[in-house]
Order: sequence, then C-alpha cells, then structure tokens
Amino acid sequence: MLACGFAQQAVAEPLDLSDPRPRWIEVRFEISPPDEPGSLDRKWSERRLAYFEPVPGEAVVQIRIPAAEIEAQLRSAGTDAIPGSFSEFVWTLDPRTGHVLAAGMTGRVRKPIQFGPIRTSAQIEIRVEMTTEGRAGFDPDAGILGVRTNRFCSPGNSDSDCVGVAPVRFDPARGYVNAVGSLRAKSFLAEIRAFSPLGEVKFLERNAAGTESIVSGTSQAEAVCSEGFDGPCRADLGGES
Repeated sequence: MLACGFAQQAVAEPLDLSDPRPRWIEVRFEISPPDEPGSLDRKWSERRLAYFEPVPGEAVVQIRIPAAEIEAQLRSAGTDAIPGSFSEFVWTLDPRTGHVLAAGMTGRVRKPIQFGPIRTSAQIEIRVEMTTEGRAGFDPDAGILGVRTNRFCSPGNSDSDCVGVAPVRFDPARGYVNAVGSLRAKSFLAEIRAFSPLGEVKFLERNAAGTESIVSGTSQAEAVCSEGFDGPCRADLGGES
C-alpha cells in the first residue's frame, strides 16, 4: 500500500530514469477523443501522483500509479470507474533503452448499453496490457450494444482496416512515452479486446513536498490481479458486487 504527500503543483522537470532514488513523481495522461484513440500529443490531463523505484536485483525500474489516482483520472475523462475496484497501474521500464517492457492494470467500470429502445448499464472487468516493444492498432468499428470498441488489431496483418499507432520509447528530454497494446473488457454479455488509449503519458519529477495523504488500493503483489480474469485473488479489491 502506498501513501504520500501532495502539495501545490510546481514546474516539473522530465523524469530522470537514471536516478535510482525511490521517490514520488508525477504523471500526465494524453486524452484522446473516443473516436480518435490514435491521436498523439494533443490534450493533457492534470498531474497525477506515481511512485518510482528500481526493481531489486534487476536492471529495470517500476513506476506505480496508485489505484485512487487511476480512478480519478478515468472519472475526469468521463468513465464511470467503480470505486475500490482498481489495481495500481504498474509500468516496468528499461532505463538504458527507454522501452516500456510492460504496463498493466485491472479494474471495473460501468458502461451504458442499449438493446434497441432499452437503455441500461453493465459492470465490465477490464485488463490493460501495453508495451513499446510491440505493434498495435485499432479497427474503428461501430462497436457493440451501443458502445464504441475500437477493436485491437495488428498493423500489417490481413486486416486492411487496421489503423496503426506507433509506440514511442521514453524521451528523456520530455518525459514522454507512448506504450501501445490492448484493453480486454469482459462482462456477462461479451468479452472484447480493444485498443488501449492509456499508454501515452508524460512522467515528470515532483519538486515540492506536501502534507495531504493519498493511499493506494492494492499492494505491489496484488497490482495486476483480477478475479474476472485470474480466478480468486489473494486480497479483496473492494468495489461493488
């Protein structure tokens, strides 16, 4: 479980991946329009908290974005994130190459669905998995049950409608990175694999200390556990049933 202080925002420098000190940093998410998930570097969210640390015994670093920060970010973008249902958003990077080796989280959201004239909503389990070492794209279809999906696809394969989105390794001059991959969504109605728009971020140093506390929802060991995909988890992620 993570706890930290938060203070008035100040001008921040790009994250220095070569500095091994465990510390609180900041992250900003690029907010793409729902019908343009591949648009890059246009509109940025407010700063959110994240925790940077080297992985003991390995030549990689991790950035862990607390569950509460993820839920707040999703709500600010219009997604009905179910409180207490999210894991931390864990990023693993190679500081020598700037590659994102993996970035992932799980959680539950509530989505409106439509059956002809009938409108209702359903809880959806999501799992996000992204990297800068692979290729990814989206098929801008109309979706299912009134929900736009932007189905995941692989550029260059037989799917001629696939719109490729280029991964971008960590840029030390800006703190910018674009990891690409999928968002798996599972409900009692269907399971789909959509393109994930959550991999385009800026990681920044955090200059000011603060006094208020923010607590993350799950431990690092439980960071990417979801009962909907993995079976029983070792800890209760909370949220609504």
